[in-house]
Amino acid sequence: THLPLLDLIAPATRLYSLTMTDATATTGATLAPPANPVPPTGSIHEDVVAAPEGHPVPTRVIAVAVDASPYSAYAFDWAVQNIIRPATDQVVLLNVRPNVSVPAVYGTLYVDFSKDFEKLEAANRKESHDLLRAFAARVPPGKFNLRGVALRGDPRDELAYKVKDIGADMLIIGSRGLGAIKRTFLGSVSDYLVHHLSIPVIIPRPSEDEKAIKG
Repeated sequence: THLPLLDLIAPATRLYSLTMTDATATTGATLAPPANPVPPTGSIHEDVVAAPEGHPVPTRVIAVAVDASPYSAYAFDWAVQNIIRPATDQVVLLNVRPNVSVPAVYGTLYVDFSKDFEKLEAANRKESHDLLRAFAARVPPGKFNLRGVALRGDPRDELAYKVKDIGADMLIIGSRGLGAIKRTFLGSVSDYLVHHLSIPVIIPRPSEDEKAIKG
């Protein structure tokens, strides 16, 4: 079976090649995860999708960072087809929404932005929760041991913490995921996770043929 192009960044001390089509590997520094990871200051973690009952204790925990981009959808579908074992794995969907910033006020003028802040935070929260439920609905109900968690804050800190907190065995993210607009920002997130996680970080990317088909 032809596997799409992917980047596999594993905790190792040397470069190596994978024995699969269109696959490459590189490495980052391995840092031992703390026994009890500390959540980032001011972070919010909300359980949105509960794991269905009746599944055995998972042998692996697969974290999948998702957002509204097509690259994230591709990564999730690729993971379902190539990585996830429904009978023995637990899948944890993670979505990080940004902190709402309050406009700076200069001088002695006082402006109450609390209502605007609350409205924007409520909108961001709903969007994040709806997104997690939509991804959960992409797989048959009850077949997968799947849960979804909404996070708020810096995606680097939030994902690094939550991946350790749930004891994930690997992290899968889209090639332009996490809601970033600029590729430079995505690069900083990916680089941060590679150097702060002791588990493989997998970034599936469509092959040239798949890109052509999708237009």
